[in-house]
Amino acid sequence: MKIIKQAFALCIIACSTCTLKAQIASSTKPLLFNNSSPSFTAATTELDKAFAVNEGSSIQLNFANHFTFYGTVISSVQRYGKLSSIIIKSPSLHNTLLSVSNRIDDDASFTYVGRILNESYADGYELKKSGNGSYAFQKIKTEDLIQDY
Repeated sequence: MKIIKQAFALCIIACSTCTLKAQIASSTKPLLFNNSSPSFTAATTELDKAFAVNEGSSIQLNFANHFTFYGTVISSVQRYGKLSSIIIKSPSLHNTLLSVSNRIDDDASFTYVGRILNESYADGYELKKSGNGSYAFQKIKTEDLIQDY
């Protein structure tokens, strides 16, 4: 009886190890920014330009490395007096969205966060602040951020 239990347990272990496979994340989405720089600086003057435009208006933001984002402001919201957010949709980049928010900190300085994303593509950019206080868009893989169910 003991041998049958051990043989059965061994059989279950063998079957489970043969059928287990590691999940392999493979994106079937194309890359939109494949030929673009892995990062480019974003001057705060260009970011501030976005917040000076009304909803429905067109805007062109010129960043470093000849990266230009041209589109229409589809949302402009100010909340709590210290937080502003804007979303710009670019038809020339297959309806890619640039979302940027600025926050006024307690010391009256501004902090920016933002992303350039398109749900149909596997890459995008995220706005990050460097140690010296300047901002740059860093290339990201969207599947690291967005999970499809």
